[in-house]
Amino acid sequence: MYIKKVIHCFLMFFFCVTFSPLPAHALPGPVPAVPAPSSVPAKGQPESEGLDIVLLMDSSGSMRKTDPHNYRKDAAKLMISLLGHDDRIGIVSFGDAAKTLLPLTQNQKENRGKFFAAVKKISSKEFSTHIFEGVQTGYEELKKSQRKNRILLLMSDGKLTLGSKEKEEAAHAALTKLLPELAKQNIKLYSVAFTDLSDVKLLENLAKETGGFFRFAKADKDVHVMFASMFEKMKSPDSIPLEGETFTIDKNIREAVLLITKKAGTSTVLTDPAGGKSTAARFAKNIKWYEAKVFDMITISEPAVGKWKVKLSSKEGNRVFVLTNLRLRTSFDRSFVGRGEAVTIDAWLEKEGGAVTEKTVLEKVAFGGDLTSPDSKPSKLDLADTGREGKYAGKITASSSGEYVVKLTAEGKTFKRERVLHFKAAEQPAAPPVEKKAAPASEPKKKAAEEAVPWRTIMIQFGLINLSLLGIIGVVFLVKWIAAKRKGKGGRE
Repeated sequence: MYIKKVIHCFLMFFFCVTFSPLPAHALPGPVPAVPAPSSVPAKGQPESEGLDIVLLMDSSGSMRKTDPHNYRKDAAKLMISLLGHDDRIGIVSFGDAAKTLLPLTQNQKENRGKFFAAVKKISSKEFSTHIFEGVQTGYEELKKSQRKNRILLLMSDGKLTLGSKEKEEAAHAALTKLLPELAKQNIKLYSVAFTDLSDVKLLENLAKETGGFFRFAKADKDVHVMFASMFEKMKSPDSIPLEGETFTIDKNIREAVLLITKKAGTSTVLTDPAGGKSTAARFAKNIKWYEAKVFDMITISEPAVGKWKVKLSSKEGNRVFVLTNLRLRTSFDRSFVGRGEAVTIDAWLEKEGGAVTEKTVLEKVAFGGDLTSPDSKPSKLDLADTGREGKYAGKITASSSGEYVVKLTAEGKTFKRERVLHFKAAEQPAAPPVEKKAAPASEPKKKAAEEAVPWRTIMIQFGLINLSLLGIIGVVFLVKWIAAKRKGKGGRE
């Protein structure tokens, strides 16, 4: 019985050594990666196509001087109204401290009252401008979201002021430390520097370090224009050109949203193709009209095809966004480029979700662009056929530092489409000194080194197998020898 157990143990050892899998690092080929567990959205989590945005609004006392008419509140309402039903919005006020006036909430009609009530609570009474705490509070709100597109929109008219140099330096250091964490979480910070009193350099750097977007509003009356350009950057809406006081609606447009800048005290008059007139006091059933002091937002559902006219008192910041199944698209989405850098701007038409590639159609479409450089000088951007997937492209060299605006256009016989791009050219930082490192091993040596480990392991395992076989043979001979000896003893007895 004892002999059988010894043989059984050796046989088990032999099979374990022979048929056990090789370690992962010893395999001659690549090891398939183990799929990471998928991130399952929490119950009720909105779809990833939407946007989660937290508005960070300055409530410091200096706003009484820089925004005496509370234009920033109207601008916030404009942003809320422009964003879609699949988006979620949160509102944070900051001054001496940060307060969440409204957590992330679905941007639906039934919640519109909550948004406007929260905006109304933004004040101009607080002593400090605690930008860090505002950003931190917004960040904590967005960390709860699993959406791909998450944005902090910061608007401030002042510097990071907390009453003492020590507190300000500590808050500035904490804010600087937070930026890489925002970038790591793919949370972009968009910032609006409000008047010359702002720390423009700080606010611009916050956007730059997180892949966001920066705008500078010279006066309080311009803040809604800055918010509209933020909306364009976030959502890439389609638009049609406003030529003088007219714009043309084609059959592919299902809805049009007019953002009309006006001088305070003036009124806007809208005329449809049949000559019917609408005002903020009286408008057609398919029109919704939001009137503010320096702008009107007019939404037209199922607009009549043809030429429309709008009476303008200001030429700045007027836009006509449209909901259409014929879209002008571009892949350019950068907010910052280096001064002297050459960038490519492309454009193509898309219908029903697919690119328009038919040559007979594209031959009747004129693609082009207008470029406004930092010195405000306009120039033409030529877009040439790339010969690939109906795309047209041209190059721009950002020769000067400052703001650039590119207005892309596509015009056919029955339609016009427009898209406005904003980016800033900044001085490129000096390249850090390159540390000298030891020359890497040649490719053949590197390959030999990589292969040496698995083959050495294989040889070791092969040796163990042979030793196991020799052990088993030895056990067999030992068993036979013991059996023969016992038999001999038994015979002598």
